[in-house]
Amino acid sequence: MRKIVAGFACSLDGYIEAPDGAYDWILIDKAIDFREQMKRYDTYFYGRKTYEAVIKMNKTDASSSHYVFSHSLKSVQKGFTLVKGDTFKEVTRIRSAPGKDIALFGGAGLLTSLLNLQLVDEISVSIIPVMLGAGKPMVELLNEKVWLKLMDTKTYSIGSVALTYEVKKR
Repeated sequence: MRKIVAGFACSLDGYIEAPDGAYDWILIDKAIDFREQMKRYDTYFYGRKTYEAVIKMNKTDASSSHYVFSHSLKSVQKGFTLVKGDTFKEVTRIRSAPGKDIALFGGAGLLTSLLNLQLVDEISVSIIPVMLGAGKPMVELLNEKVWLKLMDTKTYSIGSVALTYEVKKR
């Protein structure tokens, strides 16, 4: 079965967005080869806000599948599939289909929902060397603790640290 891998950039104090919604604090090291990393995935999951940001950037891969999880949207652009029903059932169906692993691209609400449903297999977090003091936390209210097992670490010259964890199943 395909893995669901959540990837986030996070401030040292645990925020994925500044209080004003800005992301300008996210530093990207030149040594990171995103194209190489993305070869692992052929399917992407987005929450509503992340979907709207992706649409503005106009940078989706047409050869991949893109799913938007939203209770408020009535439709999505061509090339995206809107998921509004039973999240557990839909995600289980998608991950059971043949293909590469699935990237949970954003956001905090979707990550929380999928963690609560025990559907996330890995979490990859790039800790950016900044403290925001407030903003949007990486996860919202969890039903219970989610324990993780460290799988990999990488450090970068700009001071960021990439941590990859396996999500321990209850």
